[in-house]
Amino acid sequence: MAVSCVGRPPPEATGTEIYEQVCARCHGDDLSGGLGPALGPESNSAEQDAEFLRLTIAHGRGRMPSFRNTLTAEQIDRVIEFIRSKQ
Repeated sequence: MAVSCVGRPPPEATGTEIYEQVCARCHGDDLSGGLGPALGPESNSAEQDAEFLRLTIAHGRGRMPSFRNTLTAEQIDRVIEFIRSKQ
């Protein structure tokens, strides 16, 4: 069962801030992975389209929890833009 223990970022948070607060714990500060898979340029996520990533973040997948009650659609888009900028 997937469990999320993160707080809700402020509405104006940047993609970087959202990633650091919500994603880095599992995906690594440098997107290299850890509890969750890597998200950097050599990862499978680099090949996924933005809609796949949106759905995964919003609804969860496998061990990854849903963040639909934690992040707004705009925040999800910002964190995807941040991840893409690092790929």
